[in-house]
Amino acid sequence: MAENTGFINVPWQQHRLGGRYTRPFPSMSRPKCLGVCSINASRDYVDDASHASYLAGQPWPELPLDLNDGIEDVIRKPLDHIKRDLEYMLLYIKHHQKELLRKRSSDPGNLFLDTDFITLRGILRQIMCLQYDTNRTFRIKATLLNGSVYMAKEETPEQQWENENMSKKQLDMCSWGFKFEQYLTSAQAQGKPITNVPVNEAEEFMGVYRVNLAGIGILYGAELDCVDSLEPVDFNDPKVLDSLNFVELKTSAFNMNRHQMRSFDSYKSANWWSQSFLVAIDTIYVGLRDAKGLVQKIDEIDVRTLNHNKPWNSSAMAWFLEQFLRNLKKLLVTINDPFAVVQVTFQDKRAHYEVLRGPEHQILPDWYRDLLKATT
Repeated sequence: MAENTGFINVPWQQHRLGGRYTRPFPSMSRPKCLGVCSINASRDYVDDASHASYLAGQPWPELPLDLNDGIEDVIRKPLDHIKRDLEYMLLYIKHHQKELLRKRSSDPGNLFLDTDFITLRGILRQIMCLQYDTNRTFRIKATLLNGSVYMAKEETPEQQWENENMSKKQLDMCSWGFKFEQYLTSAQAQGKPITNVPVNEAEEFMGVYRVNLAGIGILYGAELDCVDSLEPVDFNDPKVLDSLNFVELKTSAFNMNRHQMRSFDSYKSANWWSQSFLVAIDTIYVGLRDAKGLVQKIDEIDVRTLNHNKPWNSSAMAWFLEQFLRNLKKLLVTINDPFAVVQVTFQDKRAHYEVLRGPEHQILPDWYRDLLKATT
């Protein structure tokens, strides 16, 4: 029987920045997009592609692009938006239960998902990068229901305080990326960007992906910036979905100094690579901005070359994720309680866990638990 507190074994020392690493990449299927959904301005789930965007395409708008234009009218996400992130995946499962839920003759009273984990891409990305960004504290909650582990991000009290007390400058810099997206995207294929309306950061377009990592099945949601297509896309056609060319839009410093370049090579590039890799994105367009928020240049990055000549190693990142997921599920199977929540805090090169019980700790709502009970 598992202890109520302890440590999950993860390979913190398998690779250090700049060190040699020769273990080949683990077996992994290409991330497959199963479907899409939207989150509207009220942060409600919408089971369609209403908030999908298209890359406006070149020629780009005339430079420089002012990322502060209209910033006083920006509509930001509510501070507690992280608490609902997993809920959108659960709602997607509810709306697509015919494709996703299965019965087993060995347990006719319950429905099952044919996957080991249900989570969000952002959680997988951060776990992959943790062995390099060792000063960061990261916390998740996980629970096991009908054979699958559900993972949600959990803010520490310190992180919650920081988010609630961000300066105007910090908030504005967070908004620059959303404004850059507005300059480069359109709601229609071959449409023109509309930049004279307030940016609504609460709206999202989400893809749901499935991947198999060294025998571990993972189902996860990922916010998508835009699709590169000259023709309107039928997001309801599975064959079309699997062939779409999504691209990522980012902003970064123009003419980086030595410190900024070292930070990009060691940390930011690892985050960019893992974020795109997990949804099979090959291209990132980067708005290079000055300190005043003016984009002076737009660069195109091939994700497939982003890990070249970097101090981090993509294979080590994948193995770190694989071992953590495998050992987390092993722990939850040992606990064998569908209402037990394991809270894992990554800090100081250790993954400390605590078993929590009680309704205040649950990450799965009652309606979802009821959904996974077979009625016939």
